Amino acid sequence: MTITKNKNGTWRVDISDGINPLTGIQGRHRKYDCKTKKEAIEYEAKYRLEELGEFKRKDKLSIDSLYALLKKEDVLRGNRQSTKDTQDSYYRIYVSKFFQNADMRLVKTSDIKAFRDWLVKTPSVKGGNLSASNINTIMIFVGKLFDISMMNDLRKDNPCKALKRLPQQHKEMFYYTPEQFKQFISLFDESEYHFQLLYKILMFTGARIGEALALTWEQINLEIGYIDIKSSAHYRKSKVTIAETKTTQSIRRIYIHKALIDELSKWKQRQFQLLIKYISTPEQLQIYQNTPKVLTAPDVSNFKKEKLKKRAELINLKLIRNHDFRHSHAAFLISQGLRKGEGKDYLFFTLMKRLGHSSITTTINTYSHLFPTQQKEIANAFDDF
Repeated sequence: MTITKNKNGTWRVDISDGINPLTGIQGRHRKYDCKTKKEAIEYEAKYRLEELGEFKRKDKLSIDSLYALLKKEDVLRGNRQSTKDTQDSYYRIYVSKFFQNADMRLVKTSDIKAFRDWLVKTPSVKGGNLSASNINTIMIFVGKLFDISMMNDLRKDNPCKALKRLPQQHKEMFYYTPEQFKQFISLFDESEYHFQLLYKILMFTGARIGEALALTWEQINLEIGYIDIKSSAHYRKSKVTIAETKTTQSIRRIYIHKALIDELSKWKQRQFQLLIKYISTPEQLQIYQNTPKVLTAPDVSNFKKEKLKKRAELINLKLIRNHDFRHSHAAFLISQGLRKGEGKDYLFFTLMKRLGHSSITTTINTYSHLFPTQQKEIANAFDDF
């Protein structure tokens, strides 16, 4: 028998793993310490599904088993660590709590709607309610769980498909003009140069914060003057992971201006002098390091909150989000292009390549409002109607 009772009252599970093709020996998986027969039965079903790909129609399909199958698929597809970490958070905080006793084979669209309604009322871990954007993202994750169940012939449908996305509020875009950026840069003292340099990279390249924090000297050509964006830094549980960029299109070469090239060249020499006794491969240093420890996203957030916020208030300067420096970069390039009389299509294409957008549609949807004259021309056309 697969499940038997031990003399001490606990239950044992003994499962055949099949014949090892190399040794010809019957493989077995055993667990000796299940407290109840029910726990032993559930463990057997879970192991057979997740490890052997076996599923009996009488077995309950738990949310834990579905998520285990999804994680296996994520590994096979080579999904980014940041994606997997985000899914882990959604699963631990929301999904596993709501569906902990559910048989996922029997869940209907009405149950999925009940889950979404529950999310609307559930407080966010950061305080306040979850935004419509966050709820929609969690629902996409739940939809992936049901896609996996269909892929493994555990269900014939995905009950999430019938639900439409919640309407999302348009997130207002903020950006600095060159004058405001100069004010912002003046907030840093000499000992905080590594933070200042990061913000210059964000402003002058349009890189995402993760892409900027992943930069080493190996990715910077100071002779020709360009930066190769190839990877992105992700921080979780006191550990930095360097992974591939957000999309294939995010891998790109960004040319930089002479003043930034000169500044980076001087800093590179100074950095090597500061850290020479700690390093054997200087080209692999993160470009912002002034200690053996790399600069991380939490370091940047804490510095902004603890130091920059007060200083900015003193000069009446609104602090913008890190991602808004990317928008500031785009806004400046658009304003320069319009002054030179460059066409809108050319500007959008140039921005798409420089920012690493996956499609021109993303660029147009994000930045078309920065072309006010074209909007006015469209309106004026009705005078001739």
